[in-house]
Amino acid sequence: MKILIAEDEPRTAIDLANTIKEVEPTAEIVKMTDSVEGTVAFLEKSPPLDLAFFDIQLADGLSFDIFKEAEVRCPIIFCTAFDDYAVQAFQTNGVAYILKPFDEKTVGRAIEKVKSLAAFYKDGNPDLEKLARAVERMQSSKKTSFLVSFQGKFLPIAVQDIAFFTVLGDNTWLYNFKGESYHLPHTLEELEGMLDEKQFYRANRQYLVNFDAVRHVENDFARKLSVKLALRTPDPVTVSKAKATDFLRWMNER
Repeated sequence: MKILIAEDEPRTAIDLANTIKEVEPTAEIVKMTDSVEGTVAFLEKSPPLDLAFFDIQLADGLSFDIFKEAEVRCPIIFCTAFDDYAVQAFQTNGVAYILKPFDEKTVGRAIEKVKSLAAFYKDGNPDLEKLARAVERMQSSKKTSFLVSFQGKFLPIAVQDIAFFTVLGDNTWLYNFKGESYHLPHTLEELEGMLDEKQFYRANRQYLVNFDAVRHVENDFARKLSVKLALRTPDPVTVSKAKATDFLRWMNER
């Protein structure tokens, strides 16, 4: 996988390159640029690329200006400290939007998304039959219920009946729409991989919420969001400024 990095902070560029190599050992960082002008100049003469990581704000302007001056033929992962440009990013070649500080998990997810999309396109034409089969497999692999232990019995809880998951102390709890709670032997990170990401969203470190449980969202202090669910939660559910744009996009794209 041949990768271009456009980042105006040298240390961040090197850190990103090293993180990419940790996630994708066979990746080749073919170039690191720090400006719109330098990136455009490279793209005009570069060999075919598989992927590029663009910071939003480069030394001489926004990376969106690159698309005005050069033909960008590869998918783009935007990696930035700003969440204000998410919509604009997805109007270009953007397939993922990572907020700094990044880590192996966020970079790895973005690269996996690119690879999964690439598998469905051949010479610019989508292999719809293959895509349909893959979607069906992904849907069937997601959990539809959890088996919980309660008072000496095992109870099946359908995913559609779960309002949210939360961490209290060192334990993870499932809450259904009736307000009943059950202990689960999984972390929220593990649960994210088990559940349909269109239905459940990781609001913060403490909460993973069901779309159907959200009643309304309010602006909170410091540009955070306050999420009001259909039932009372042990603690307020807030979404940070950094994730606010992504959360609202998740709500809107249903």
